[in-house]
Amino acid sequence: MPTTTKFEVLRGKKPISWRLLMALKQTGDDVFESLTPAWPPAPFKRAFGGHVYAQAVYAASQTVEKGLVVHQVTGYFLLPGAIDIPYVYRIRRIRDGGMYCLRGVDVFQHSEAAAQGTTPCFSALVSFKRSEHGNKKWSGYEYQNVGPEHIRTQYADVLEGLNPEDHPLAPGADATWWEEEEQEFWSRDAAAFPGVETRKVDMAKYNGKTRPGGGPDGADTARYRQLLFYRLIQDDNTRKQDDAATDLNLHAAAHLYASDKNSLFLIQRALGYETVRTTMASLSHTVIFHGSADHLAMVDADGKSKWFVQESWTSNGGDNRGCHNSLLWDRDNGRIIATTIQDGMLRFPAEVVEKVKNEHGDVNHDKATGSKL
Repeated sequence: MPTTTKFEVLRGKKPISWRLLMALKQTGDDVFESLTPAWPPAPFKRAFGGHVYAQAVYAASQTVEKGLVVHQVTGYFLLPGAIDIPYVYRIRRIRDGGMYCLRGVDVFQHSEAAAQGTTPCFSALVSFKRSEHGNKKWSGYEYQNVGPEHIRTQYADVLEGLNPEDHPLAPGADATWWEEEEQEFWSRDAAAFPGVETRKVDMAKYNGKTRPGGGPDGADTARYRQLLFYRLIQDDNTRKQDDAATDLNLHAAAHLYASDKNSLFLIQRALGYETVRTTMASLSHTVIFHGSADHLAMVDADGKSKWFVQESWTSNGGDNRGCHNSLLWDRDNGRIIATTIQDGMLRFPAEVVEKVKNEHGDVNHDKATGSKL
């Protein structure tokens, strides 16, 4: 791990590795501090929430016995994170069992938003599990609710003939207004997205046109899907150091990190409001890993980074909140490795939404009240 204590924003077009991004130093009993700054999604100056979410789990993993791997995490985003101040991870040992153990993580920053380190900016509960392979007392099983060919067949129109690396890198913020207003600046001055390479599939052929408000009865919103390919960014030290290359909790954290990439922007697009500059923030994020811990490995037997794919949609929303749902798939064997659900706040200016609807020429009606939306 790096030994420097200097904390500064890394700039440049070459993305840094996952090992370096997650680097920690221990500063006390069950207390850890980040060494590499979080990436800031444009056009904001606050940190990407996936960083603190993933690193909280990785920090907690430093306090469990070898062989225990995260299987479930729920995190709560309490305050915005700064990009130029280290995160301090304080771990609570809630329970140590033979097969399962539970950790609490409270994360602090010495920033004005976080009351100079007296109020947590993020809090999470993380459950770890020991593998039951070889236990002859119980019968093992594995199942999933869709077949292994689901991604390949359901989305053939947008995937056929293309490898994951043929798709464009995912944008800093997946909104039309960002592309129009921030793309030039971001392409010129911003750091490359670190740790995990993410590539967005163009879903236009699958989704069709999404009408403002999601169309009659929300049909457009219900149909809307997004695919995101992702793989680990390695460096020479990752490949040479067995701990970094085979640490399944470090790999699990990478899945968590990728699962949060542009998540709430999907809801905006699925509602047909992609041109509306909105206020949004993650409230909570839950990920459940399925099956054996070795399914989480992001490198193959030769040490090469494997491609995974996130299949995302939105299920329900109301009162200026929406749910982002996704499945994380192992692309090679069609195995679902995780289920995610994120609760997010989205606020759209009423006058702008009304303008968008009028320009589109549609007026939807709420059948329950008969009122115009």
